[in-house]
Amino acid sequence: MHLHPSSRMLHDQPALWDSFQDPPSKKASGSDADWKKLQFLLKLFKLFVYLLVFVVILATSVLANLVYLYMAGNSSGSGPRVQVCTKYLLQTGEAIAARNRLDQIAWVWALVFAFAAPELFTFLRALRICMFKRERRPSRLEVGLVTLFEILHVVGLALLTFTVLPALDVTRGAMLNCCVCFVPALLNLLTGTWLHWKSVNSAVLFLSILALIAQGSVFLVWPALSDKLELRLLVLPLLLISFRWWENFASPHDGIAKIIRTIRCTRSRYHTYLYLAPLKVVVFAGVGFLLHGQNFFSYFSLFLDAWRPHLITLVKTAGGDSNALNATQLANSSVRTSMQSSPNAMVYALAVQVGAAYLCHVFGKFACKIKIQVFSCTLPLTLAGPVTVCLATFLAQLRATDPCALHGLLPDYLGLRALGENLEELGHACLEWALWLWPLWWLAQVWTCLHIWQPRNDKNAPTEKLYVCPWYCGLLVDQCSMMNRRIVDWSEEYLAIKSERPAPSDPKLVEMEDMKANWEIREEDKVPQLIVCATMWHETEDEMMEFLKSILRLDEDQCARRMARTYLTADDEYYELETNIFFDDAFVLDPQKCENKHNPPINDYVKILINTIDKAAFEVYGVNIRIKPPLKINTPYGGRLVWTLPGRTKMVAHLKNKDKIRHKKRWSQVMYMYYLLGHRIMDTVHLHPRRKAVIAENTFILALDGDIDFQPRAVHLLIDRMKAVEELGAACGRIHPVGRGPMVWYQRFEYAIGHWLQKATEHVIGCVLCSPGCFSLFRASALMENSVMKRYTMISSEAMKMVQYDQGEDRWLCTLLLKAGSRVEYCAASDAYTHAPESFNEFYNQRRRWVPSTIANIFDILADAKTVVRKNNSISTMYVWYQGMLMIGTVLGPGTIFLMMVGALVAVFNIDIWTAFLWNFFPILLFILSCVYLKQKYQLLIAFVISATYCLVMMAVLIGIIVQMLEDGPLAPASLFFLLVAVQITIAGFMHPQEFWALLCGVIYYITIPSMYMLLMIYSVFNMNDVSWGTREAPTIKDDDQETSNGAKIFPPGWLDDPLLVKSDLGEISLMENRFWKDVIKKYLKPLELSREQKQLMDDGLKELRNMIAFAFVMVNAIFVLIVFLLQLKKEFLHLNWPIDPSDFITFDRDNLQVDIYRQYKELDPIGLCFVIFFGLILIIQFIAMFFHRFATLCQLLATTPVDWFRSNGQFTDEDAAHELKGSAVNIARKLQRPKRLFEEDDEEEPHYDEVSSHRREGSGEYRESSHRRQTIWRLTENRNRSQSDYSNLVFNFKRRFLGEEDLNLGNLPLNRKSVKLFQDRRSKVRADVKAAATPGGTPTPKAGTRPPVVSVNPLPNCSGPGNLEAYDNGGYEDTEYYPQNLNRNSK
Repeated sequence: MHLHPSSRMLHDQPALWDSFQDPPSKKASGSDADWKKLQFLLKLFKLFVYLLVFVVILATSVLANLVYLYMAGNSSGSGPRVQVCTKYLLQTGEAIAARNRLDQIAWVWALVFAFAAPELFTFLRALRICMFKRERRPSRLEVGLVTLFEILHVVGLALLTFTVLPALDVTRGAMLNCCVCFVPALLNLLTGTWLHWKSVNSAVLFLSILALIAQGSVFLVWPALSDKLELRLLVLPLLLISFRWWENFASPHDGIAKIIRTIRCTRSRYHTYLYLAPLKVVVFAGVGFLLHGQNFFSYFSLFLDAWRPHLITLVKTAGGDSNALNATQLANSSVRTSMQSSPNAMVYALAVQVGAAYLCHVFGKFACKIKIQVFSCTLPLTLAGPVTVCLATFLAQLRATDPCALHGLLPDYLGLRALGENLEELGHACLEWALWLWPLWWLAQVWTCLHIWQPRNDKNAPTEKLYVCPWYCGLLVDQCSMMNRRIVDWSEEYLAIKSERPAPSDPKLVEMEDMKANWEIREEDKVPQLIVCATMWHETEDEMMEFLKSILRLDEDQCARRMARTYLTADDEYYELETNIFFDDAFVLDPQKCENKHNPPINDYVKILINTIDKAAFEVYGVNIRIKPPLKINTPYGGRLVWTLPGRTKMVAHLKNKDKIRHKKRWSQVMYMYYLLGHRIMDTVHLHPRRKAVIAENTFILALDGDIDFQPRAVHLLIDRMKAVEELGAACGRIHPVGRGPMVWYQRFEYAIGHWLQKATEHVIGCVLCSPGCFSLFRASALMENSVMKRYTMISSEAMKMVQYDQGEDRWLCTLLLKAGSRVEYCAASDAYTHAPESFNEFYNQRRRWVPSTIANIFDILADAKTVVRKNNSISTMYVWYQGMLMIGTVLGPGTIFLMMVGALVAVFNIDIWTAFLWNFFPILLFILSCVYLKQKYQLLIAFVISATYCLVMMAVLIGIIVQMLEDGPLAPASLFFLLVAVQITIAGFMHPQEFWALLCGVIYYITIPSMYMLLMIYSVFNMNDVSWGTREAPTIKDDDQETSNGAKIFPPGWLDDPLLVKSDLGEISLMENRFWKDVIKKYLKPLELSREQKQLMDDGLKELRNMIAFAFVMVNAIFVLIVFLLQLKKEFLHLNWPIDPSDFITFDRDNLQVDIYRQYKELDPIGLCFVIFFGLILIIQFIAMFFHRFATLCQLLATTPVDWFRSNGQFTDEDAAHELKGSAVNIARKLQRPKRLFEEDDEEEPHYDEVSSHRREGSGEYRESSHRRQTIWRLTENRNRSQSDYSNLVFNFKRRFLGEEDLNLGNLPLNRKSVKLFQDRRSKVRADVKAAATPGGTPTPKAGTRPPVVSVNPLPNCSGPGNLEAYDNGGYEDTEYYPQNLNRNSK
């Protein structure tokens, strides 16, 4: 009997009495909390930044240019006389200021200092990088070439500053600044045109030729119109200045590339600039002194006098032209007076010029990093020239017409040389000097620097990627900012491939091979391939739920980007996705419960995973998602379950059988590294090695734990860092612990401080030493380096290696990456949430694993510091010293806390020092003895009791510190240090506003300091021999034998026959993959079968290591405590007087009638001073580094935040519409593919696309006035009666809506009308292509190329026959490429 489909549907639904629903709440999870509010604030702040950066760059560049012209004009004695305002001198008549020798020397030095300021910044930056990072030393040829071009630039700049500009007025001087790009214009014409333009036509060549002619015309026009030698030699300084930026405008021509490769064989030139920056200052000063005309040695002998107040001679004139008076007439004038000079004017001018140039450069770099370059940087820099000319002309004419006009701004004896005394003379001079050519010079500069209007850099790109030279030229800041802005990143693959190739024996063959290799490298190879690799063991259902929700969100995001790329041509942030879960100990292998060892049953944790997927989808999408049962595959290592998620990406669960393959987390990591990188990349023989290298560079492994909670944007931020920094091997995000109870509160503050200060400092001054495996992104090419993957497979045969390798596998993997030369970074904007231990015992056991492994790995780096510094660019000797200081503090931490508690008891409870010592000594001794002789559960019990006692003591200590601060004042040594630490942590909290509330947990952190820094260290050291995991240990379950009535034992079904997988299809892997797994298991992953003697030997080795480390640990701390304690006993002899805030006392001796006044200083013992200096230095370093890291994080957030609030219909062009549509394509695709939530109309104002309109009676308010309960009952009934749609395929959802005939509602997306129209046009075109493809004889639209699969295998959705040896392809997407020619394939 056949049932009607509707009857079958009703039959599958629950009964009416069971039709009530529990739709998921839209309340944001931990990873999505307050993100919308933060996003709104970021958009508002970015809008403010747009305007602020524009104003600052324009104002500072104009101000720097004006002050530079002002300084240069007053440095010479041959300029026009300055008419002084006699109004404020209480004199009558007119007077002019005679040139003063000391004044001129001071201005010359001011110009030298203005030039030297950016060179000082360059030197300091180079010094910091060479100290804290490793840079290869340059060759002599590289040093020579770089020095040559830099010295030419400096000589030209000195000629311009000390000869040309003093002979010109400020108007022509400002115009001349646009004429320093002749060499870039020439290179742009000869080679750069083909680099900047995809198709070079006659118009482009014509404009390039015009730009070159315009730049060269200044060499002829002004020299021809002047008799002055300074102007006749104008070509020399302008040509020499422009040599600095030649490298940026060169093309990849073989000859030029060879020179560039020679001078850029290292990533940066910081070693060169360590000596070149001071040399440039010396050359500039020397040339300036020689050109200025004074005696060379007088610049040094009169330096101090020049900067002191001196008299300026004023000469009264009877009217007329004061400039016509010669020096003899001025000297013979009988009416002479004087006025006091103002040295502060030079200081202020110098400070303004240096500060303005610095701010212009810093804000320009900031604009480039956060991708607001065009409006906020390029536009103001382009306008800086015209604004400078106009403003300089206005101020000069204002001063020329009225000597008192700028009295409050400039000293009266200094002036701005005007082009004419009045407007008539100004117009005559413009015609006389052909100043009408200046707009052509400015346009030529704009054309030459056209690349700054088309920025190509990644978000938050480093300085070396943004600029050719590491710093700026302070005297020509706007021109330098434009021409120094990098056009092509020469450090990318062209020069990398060229420089790494050996010397060719046959150049023709080598050239053919290069052409073939470059032809084989495709754009699809550069598409980021994100492979999620999660390790699971004994996670709970709630923990798996958070993980699966995160994966489903990532699947939805990838599907939206795929659809946007396919239909809306938006692929800037596109990536490919695949998820792999490696499940340890996934089978029940107990012989009492396993009937067939070849088909063992799966354990309860795997069943939880299978049952939780649909629940997680319901939580994410708000509707019942019917995910297809997984494909089950038997493999050499156990089994495999393959799900196709709603976004049509694959999620593969690798079920590990510990009898077939080695278990534990490190071996799961080895498993997926060799499978994904070795088998699927290296084992593809049809790919050229260079294609493999490019694919490996763009393949990223996202290592996760099974309880992680994150959003897709957190992964995007990590991928952005990988794109921006080529040497980045791993990047981790900000980990937030979640849970309940005091232990979780403690960890919130501990994680916050660790990330705010420690990880941020490691990121800024060196490298992050540990990228936690719960949420980290690894670059495949970094893992494939020598001594990384291969060494990671080493079996820990020694006790120390077992502690280092197996107890902290994440830290050891990062240690191998650092030793191989890769960089590890911390991205604070990438948030992830993980479950933290909630009980005292679980927390101690977790840290019992972490502490020894951390110390062992850091000691490994410190012991091999010379090799690490040589190989890793980000690790320097200074950074190694910093880590050494932290290691000393860690080892001596228990002794330091012990002494702190002794001192605290003495200060708070007013007991003697010996009593306080014994009160602390006996509990610690008891705990040490318990760690030696008792089991761990008793050790933890004693630790808990002592910790609780110490918490009470620390509360009393906290109150005592507050009381002592009130008595001794806040400037006492102990009070001051306590306040400084508290202020630092509070400021750090304000710098992290999203995590500010973690500061409230600081009280728990403070009172548990003795437990966590003393007892925990002791517990970890004395239990080093325990290498068990300590957390998530499975409880022992009693075996309740089940027997049938006839006495036969009942076994649970094998995993292939499990009821949860009864609807799953059976598949097989390919022969090639099957052979790979057998080989890799045989070589690296074979289960370790140790005999009883071997296990005993390993246990003895661990105990011997424990005894040795514990003895050394106790002895070092005991000696340290003994020395400090004995010195403390002699404090009255060994102390220093604290010079701050002494106490004054007055006493009266009645017997002798004498008044005594004396001052008493607070005492500071030398050991306490050493503590303050040691820990204070570490805190200062971390505090400063935190500010740098927070600024970088702000840049990253702003760079990824679009501002889409303002839409102008009148000025909105088609190009703007296309750009807006491209930026909103992912949001459109996400909206079109997302299924309708249950009862969505209760939460949203707008109805969903698939909402069926309710049958309401016109004019009746019955439905409108019904209560919420009535609406729920009505909807439950209606939803049951209406046909239910299947929303489990997001691609189909998108296709059905995008290609459907009904109108789409995009009202809640901020799109302009033109953008909406463009979207509708594109949608209509795709629909037309679909109809043409479906029509017989129609021409199908050609399918765009996609990245080829790494392994040439085919999907196997229904493979049940034993003879079929095809394999599924994890890299592909099931039914995802819905291009027009494939849209009707399901109907065939």
